[in-house]
Amino acid sequence: MSGKPSTSALQAAMARASKAQSGIQAAEERHVPVEYLRLDDLDVSPSQARKDFQGIDELARDIAANGVLQPVLVRPLAGGRYQLVAGERRLRASRQAQQATIPAVIRDMTDLEARMHGLRENLQREDLNAYEVARAVLDLTALQLARPADEVQAELGGAAPAEETLRVLGEALKLVNKDLTYLSYRRNYLSLLRLPAHLVAAIEQGASYSAVLAVRAATPEQQRVWLPLIISGEWSRRQVQQALQEAKQTSQPANRPANKKKVPLADDWDRQMGQVSRKFTAKRLQSLDPRRRQKAQRLLNELAQLLEE
Repeated sequence: MSGKPSTSALQAAMARASKAQSGIQAAEERHVPVEYLRLDDLDVSPSQARKDFQGIDELARDIAANGVLQPVLVRPLAGGRYQLVAGERRLRASRQAQQATIPAVIRDMTDLEARMHGLRENLQREDLNAYEVARAVLDLTALQLARPADEVQAELGGAAPAEETLRVLGEALKLVNKDLTYLSYRRNYLSLLRLPAHLVAAIEQGASYSAVLAVRAATPEQQRVWLPLIISGEWSRRQVQQALQEAKQTSQPANRPANKKKVPLADDWDRQMGQVSRKFTAKRLQSLDPRRRQKAQRLLNELAQLLEE
């Protein structure tokens, strides 16, 4: 026995999370009193899918005037503390409005159930941006497989992910209600997880992820000038690509020969690819020592990603 939870466990946890949410709605409809917890006794979940909390000021003013109209969902922790499962915008706004307590529904949940319920609640109320979807799907898949997220990310970006990994990923994609397959997730989302922090911040501010992927090829100075245009929506991927092309043309040295003859590479490319394909077999890969096998897999992944760009 591997000790890892099965796909059926994920489905069961999803059902329990959905039941918990239905219970909250039913309680509200029946006007069942909820508990008022001290804000100081609440901890935010480290696995919160949403990282961008725009509109907090407006919500804080509304809470100061009218209170919190919808209770948050929490689960009990040791020592009389509680962990927030759903409702972080309300919690943040309540703290900003200097409230002492907040209405809450308390439910016993496992880590997996709490993680999935928080994700479900966020997606039902407000769409996550592309980076948050990419991160949430990966984290949920890794949690279900009981493996490190970076290890699962490397496998999904590789040549042949395991069938179990693809099954669990498929369940996670269904959970976020996105019309995604493994291939579309890998092509459009997985690469976002390798972006530097300033490009992630641009996506979190509303920038088109396809435009952000394109601007990776720009210089730091170009990014500094272009990113505000991308974030504001003035530039799409097409404008970024046009700007890159224009910058490339204007940067050509004036004394460079206009018709410099290039050495044909087709024959040499075919020869090298033929040699690699004859040598790079599954049997040969398994015969390598772990360090060299890992290096070969990494190089293959990099080549696959390069050809997709």
